[in-house]
Amino acid sequence: MKKLFTFAMVALMGVLPMMAQRHNYTSTPNSRYDYENRHSRWIRNYYGKDMYFGLRIGPAFSHVSGDAISYAGDNKTGLHLGGVVGFEITNRAPVYFETGLSYVNKGGKGEFNNQKFNTSLSYIELPLVFKYIYYTDIGLSIHPLFGGYLAVGVDGNIKNKVIKKKLGAFGKDLPNAEAADKLGIVPSDGDFPRFKRFDGGLRVGCGVGFSMFYLDMCYDIGLANISHDDYNSSSNRTLYLNFGVNF
Repeated sequence: MKKLFTFAMVALMGVLPMMAQRHNYTSTPNSRYDYENRHSRWIRNYYGKDMYFGLRIGPAFSHVSGDAISYAGDNKTGLHLGGVVGFEITNRAPVYFETGLSYVNKGGKGEFNNQKFNTSLSYIELPLVFKYIYYTDIGLSIHPLFGGYLAVGVDGNIKNKVIKKKLGAFGKDLPNAEAADKLGIVPSDGDFPRFKRFDGGLRVGCGVGFSMFYLDMCYDIGLANISHDDYNSSSNRTLYLNFGVNF
């Protein structure tokens, strides 16, 4: 956790002093100004800014990877919804730092004691990514991106799909006798595993822009151990397909 916060702080400290820089691109092939001069006035005005705002919505395909929690290891589909803001960080190339705030539903499906479960983990998420925007001759822009994210769990439940019982997903592990009463599982030795609220990790992906419209695909690799197990670890894995607009 400390390493993830350190990464976030270093990224922000490096970006903030550069946000005030203005554009100074040279006329190289596929530069932004070449792109702007070939397209509409609206596009030139939009890409002439050193920052942008955007809205994003789309499905999130997720599962919990690792050894500590078996009942959420298969993929499930959730919702991702949020807003972003991007700042140009250099006057030598179209490189942007993008952050924002979003709601995302993660989790997974799986089995425990021969019963089927559906686990929903809802987070408020802070993206921290860098983008390079490559402008093509046909009106499209390509946005490869790399960075990370920080998140906190705000709601979640573990549902027994067979008998329709559920309990809260976040919190300390429960004694199996208590979990058996709430979920209808067969009691066993040890504690029933649940999840920590903090999450964080790496993000990699690529987007495509056309006029004000935007589409991207991203993959999150969770680095934080979201289980309470000291000897095994579990982490989120999430694939996003986002649709949106930039202003």
